[in-house]
Amino acid sequence: MTKDSYSIFQNRGTLQERNQKRKKIVAHILRSEFKKEFKTCRLLLGDQFFTVDLMSDDDEIAVKIVNPCRASYKKISSGKFQNILSSIIILKAISSKRKLLIFTSKKLHENFYSSISSASPVFSDAINGIEIAWIPLSDEFNNYEYSEPNFRINEDGFRQTRRNQE
Repeated sequence: MTKDSYSIFQNRGTLQERNQKRKKIVAHILRSEFKKEFKTCRLLLGDQFFTVDLMSDDDEIAVKIVNPCRASYKKISSGKFQNILSSIIILKAISSKRKLLIFTSKKLHENFYSSISSASPVFSDAINGIEIAWIPLSDEFNNYEYSEPNFRINEDGFRQTRRNQE
């Protein structure tokens, strides 16, 4: 019997490659925005290790990246929502001065804000101190095109502002 070289989980590799590519692009954009280097790191919080998607070289800025699921729905699945809340809790536990939660999909970003604003105040209180940003990479990946996106950050609650890159 020969082993099949054809993986039944083909999409898993592709999804991981896409997420790695997104992380590299986000790191590049953040380097341009903040004039700092960003790398993935693992931190010990309590007795558990957690991965921070990107951390500035001076530990001043911690970043968790929220990539979309394969399927796009009108609302975020409970599993994805729980994953985002987990990222928020990890960011809150880190001692960095700035904590960014970056969405790579405009639609997911909008759905998250819609869910938070209609949910219990406990959820909206949880994001206090976390800067929610959006870099629309996934929308461009899905169209098989890429241009240098702008870094968009929500600074005060649910009000959106826009920063253009120079």
